[in-house]
Amino acid sequence: MKKIITISALLLTGHVWSQIRDFQTTRLNSTAGAGIASILSTEAAILNPASAAFFDTGSASVQSYRASIKNENSDRKANNDRYDRGRGSNGYFVSDNSGPIKGGASYIQQSENGYNRDRLVLHGAAPMGSDAAVGVSYNYIQDRLPKNKYNDHFRVHHQLRLGSTYIIDETLSFGMVIVDPTRTNTGDERFLAGIQYQIIENLLFIGDVGTQYSKNVREKNLWSAALQANVYSDFFIRGGKFADNVTGFRGTGWGASWVGPRFGIEFAQKFSDSFGPNQYLYKKERLNDTSLSAIIKF
Repeated sequence: MKKIITISALLLTGHVWSQIRDFQTTRLNSTAGAGIASILSTEAAILNPASAAFFDTGSASVQSYRASIKNENSDRKANNDRYDRGRGSNGYFVSDNSGPIKGGASYIQQSENGYNRDRLVLHGAAPMGSDAAVGVSYNYIQDRLPKNKYNDHFRVHHQLRLGSTYIIDETLSFGMVIVDPTRTNTGDERFLAGIQYQIIENLLFIGDVGTQYSKNVREKNLWSAALQANVYSDFFIRGGKFADNVTGFRGTGWGASWVGPRFGIEFAQKFSDSFGPNQYLYKKERLNDTSLSAIIKF
């Protein structure tokens, strides 16, 4: 009986986790999630908090994306599991990097497949010399699960993320992140490492690798890689590819952004297929995330 209960709990945990994906900003959608070693202000809240240490000014942004399914499987209708195309996610980010401790606050709302998540994030970073930094983020997460599937449909958990960034020179940087080191939400734990390298002037390579460190690295691993081209002084285009054996998603992303001295706008699309025991998509379905954001610097 104990074994049956344990297996059931693991299945339920995996199902919940597969329905609420990690929130990604427009920029991260365009690079297929890559950016651990990039020096980013908005993304410091949800990716590598250490990168906030390299900014001296503040910013605010609104990030929004909507998810839709292509090639919807007819089994959805038979199982009364139609995908709601109105579902999506919104994120509101504010950072203040003027003091000795850089950081900010974020509020993220996600709604997918009848699963809802509200997330408050506080992050901070401090320099370790002129070329290195460490950072930490605290996540307060509220999940609301479908009442017709779960008796315990309201859940709260707290999560930490630890990060570090090291800049070798103006062409090369490295980053590392540990997600949920205390394992407060089983299945979220990750170890991630990244590199950013300037191949030639105005062309960057961005690459990440990672694993669910509580499992066999050969079975639970992930990677993402992207290129970013600075076409004009303030205009960027990006494209990337990813594969994640932990969540069972793989796919591509692309996007473009214009970022001026005080204001910026970004657009991206990410296309994901499922493989392995993924419970989010049915056979041959493809997930399309369309993202748009606006950024103000101050």
